[in-house]
Formats: sequence, C-alpha cells, structure tokens
Amino acid sequence: MRKYIIFFIFAYFVFTQSVYAATISTTGFIPGQIWYSKDSFVEGDTISIYTAVWNNNSNPLSVKVEFYDNNILLGTRDAIAAYLQLKDISISWKVTPGDHLISAKIISSSINNSGLKQTPNLEYSSTQTDHKFIPVTLTTADGTPATSSILLQSQIDKATSSLNDILPTSVATPVSQNVSTVDNVRSDTLSKINNAKIDTQNKIDSLNKIDTSSTKSDSKKVKSKIVVTKDSNNGLVDATDKPIAYIKLFFLSVLSFIFGSRIVFYLLIFLVVFFIIRGIYRKIKK
Repeated sequence: MRKYIIFFIFAYFVFTQSVYAATISTTGFIPGQIWYSKDSFVEGDTISIYTAVWNNNSNPLSVKVEFYDNNILLGTRDAIAAYLQLKDISISWKVTPGDHLISAKIISSSINNSGLKQTPNLEYSSTQTDHKFIPVTLTTADGTPATSSILLQSQIDKATSSLNDILPTSVATPVSQNVSTVDNVRSDTLSKINNAKIDTQNKIDSLNKIDTSSTKSDSKKVKSKIVVTKDSNNGLVDATDKPIAYIKLFFLSVLSFIFGSRIVFYLLIFLVVFFIIRGIYRKIKK
C-alpha cells in the first residue's frame, strides 16, 4: 500500500511540473499575479501579499523582489527558485484605509551556472497592479466595530445635543425628551410584535398538527365546503385560519424588520413627515 502512495505522489509531482512547463515557457513572474492571505480584509488587519516567480532555466534562479503600494516601497525579498519551480514570495502588510495599488517588481536576477552568474531573460519582470479600496473602520469607545445602528443612534444623540445647545432650555428639553420617547416606543412596539410573531407561529404549528392528524384519520368526512376541526383546546378551527395566520405572520415579520432597524424606522418616519408636509404645502399653494 505504501508503494502505491509513493507512486501516486510521484506521478502527481511529475504531472504538475509538466503542466507548469507547458503553460509557462519563460522565466520570471507568472502573468499578472498578486494575491493575499485573506480574501477580504479591513483596516488594521495584518495580511501577507503574495506573488510567484517561475524558473524555466536549467539552473537555479536568484531574484530580488520589491513590493509597492502606489510608489511606496512596502518591502524587499530575496528568493531562489530551482529548475521548473514556481516559487511564491510574500511580505507582511498592515492594512490601512484608502486606495491602494499593490504591485511587485524584480529589481535584480541571476542564473547560477556552475558558479558563473548570468543574467536571465525575463519576460515578466513586473506584476500587474492590483487595486484595493479599504474603507475607514469606525469603532466605539471600547474599540469594537461600530454597526450602522450604533452610528445612527450616535448621530441622533449629536443632533439632540446640538438642539439642546442652540434652542432655549424651555424648548430643547421637550425635544430631547420626545426623541428619547420615540425610541422607547419603537423598542416597546418591537417587543410586542416579536411576542405576537411567536404566538402566531405557535398557532400555525398547532394547525399543522391538526391537519396531520386529520389526514391520517380515514373516518373523518367533509360535510361542507368549509372544513371544521377541533384544536387541542376543543375549539372549532376553520380551514381559513391557517392562511390568515400565515398572512398575519408575514406582516408581523415586516413590522419586526422596520421597528428592529433604527435606520429603516427613522427613514420611514422622515418620509411620512415629508409627504405630509408636501401635501399641506400643495393645498396651501392652491
């Protein structure tokens, strides 16, 4: 069994080297390759920037590679690639916000031919430039990333604070209290909606159990167009109860989404107020 494993490993190695030799016929960077140790990254992450050099010469290839962000040198690496070897080269990079143009360049190369250094012919001595945009990561006071809801609440608090500074105390205090009251109403309403969702889902589950038991029972007959059964509490259940319950659950889910998101909730309030004011303005204008 061990002999077969060694054979397969050897065959895979020979095959992959043959593929590289067939597809990349020249020495230097593989065409346009810059990649990273993570698919996605944000400000403050420390990642590795990779490129790769292919050696199609029969002697070892020595290269000195520089990595750039725009025209800023990020680092330099030395590497040696054996014959028909694809050698990956990387540097560490701490991600900063803004636009980044990442690239790599071979600034020097040599072939060691029995102690005699020769300069190889490199078709690709520079990689293509990879563009990355990293947005600024906003954090809270304790250092955790700020969510959209936290940012919105922060802006509301700032606006309220500004009103308190500009308006007289007799006006600013009711405004500040009203903003807080609205958010409390939103939270309380969300709690009631979620409880109603749970009750509705429980009712649907109960109706599904009744339907299952009714299907299994062959002795029950339909006496009218409206099927009437009994639930676990011996109450009459109409066949229209289930569709109504599903419709109710749908609308409760929509309301839960609206009241659960501060952005959506206050945006809808803004739109409603806007349309009301526009309607009043049009009537006055006429």
